[in-house]
Amino acid sequence: MPLYARHATDQVETALTDTPVVAIVGPRQSGKSTLAEQIALDRGASMVSLDEVASRAAANADPTRFIEESDLPLFIDEFQKAPALLDAIKSRVDRARRGGTRPGGMFLLTGSANVWSTMRISESLTGRAERIHLWTLSQGEINGRRETFLSELLNGHPPRVEGQAVGRAPIAEAVVRGGYPEVVARQPGARRSQWLQSYQEMTLERDVRDLTDRARQLDDLPKLLQVAGSRIGSLVDLTSMGRAIEMKRDSVRRYLRLLELLFLVRQVPAWSENLTQQLIKRPKLWTTDSGLACQLGGFDEDRFLADETGKAGLLFENFVASEVLKQASRLDRRVGLHHFRTPGGREVDIVGETNDGSVIGIEVKIGASPRKSDFSGLAHLRDALGDRFKAGALVNTGAETLPFGDRLWAVPVAGLWS
Repeated sequence: MPLYARHATDQVETALTDTPVVAIVGPRQSGKSTLAEQIALDRGASMVSLDEVASRAAANADPTRFIEESDLPLFIDEFQKAPALLDAIKSRVDRARRGGTRPGGMFLLTGSANVWSTMRISESLTGRAERIHLWTLSQGEINGRRETFLSELLNGHPPRVEGQAVGRAPIAEAVVRGGYPEVVARQPGARRSQWLQSYQEMTLERDVRDLTDRARQLDDLPKLLQVAGSRIGSLVDLTSMGRAIEMKRDSVRRYLRLLELLFLVRQVPAWSENLTQQLIKRPKLWTTDSGLACQLGGFDEDRFLADETGKAGLLFENFVASEVLKQASRLDRRVGLHHFRTPGGREVDIVGETNDGSVIGIEVKIGASPRKSDFSGLAHLRDALGDRFKAGALVNTGAETLPFGDRLWAVPVAGLWS
């Protein structure tokens, strides 16, 4: 399987210069271990994987001794499998700091569950650790390009693209494939689909045990994931989802959170700043990888090309959203991602806001011929926010970047990574 240059490498290297503990978190099989191992080898670090039975047993049996007797720097793979290590790591970091130095790069950790939420790492290692997300491969990483789409929008202009092939066909393989490295390395068709099916089954059977010991959840989570897959791009309706699989509303909320902690789905919060008195406040549902979304929905390339039900459009939106999520995780400034919708029908699929209050909007349409009416939600945000609104993009399957009014543009999907 080929190795891809990961755009998060610079983030990790920079964090290790001044932060004692750096944790790379993200979906299983997204390439975290490969990235961390490359960095560890370059730094001459010791390495241990808690996926290995003996190492995991030793770490859980005597976490203090495990950490104290390890040579530094130390790379620990899948560290959520030994949660007691956190206190031992904290003690060793604090002792090093008491020596009058501020050591960087003592520990490099990887985790396939969102341990920041599940293991109180924010309490144990406050001020000592930095978290870096590594999602599945982006289109830029697959094609050897550094994406600038999001940063360009935040600077008030879109990528200038022209001469792109028009319609669904040029993008169908990328949408159905997604970005898991193992899937990208396989030939299109049945082998990719088989890997994705096995992946979701094994992730739910194996990794959920790191988050809960409730046996019933092992049976109910696959059902909920399937339901979630059928509602990609829709507002979260806990009651309706529960009714589909005979699950109580509170259980749906709890189990959906588990799927988030495993980096399989993402609930995107609604964005509002008193633009109107009435706004839709429910979160929107995406999967973190478009290939997984297509697998859950039973879509191959042929079905994606032929679909007239609107489902292909939602899968296309999920594809764009996952690319934006990956780019946002690598920017120097934090960009919170949301969606926007009013009861009257105005909506923006993706709203990004930085800490200084700058806002961008991204609407997604699978068609190749954008219309002025497609920009109603973006224009509403622009007019309400004034100078805070930097740019709005309608991502579509057309051929070139086109202006549609003040700070509004139609952008071909290839503009995400061109």
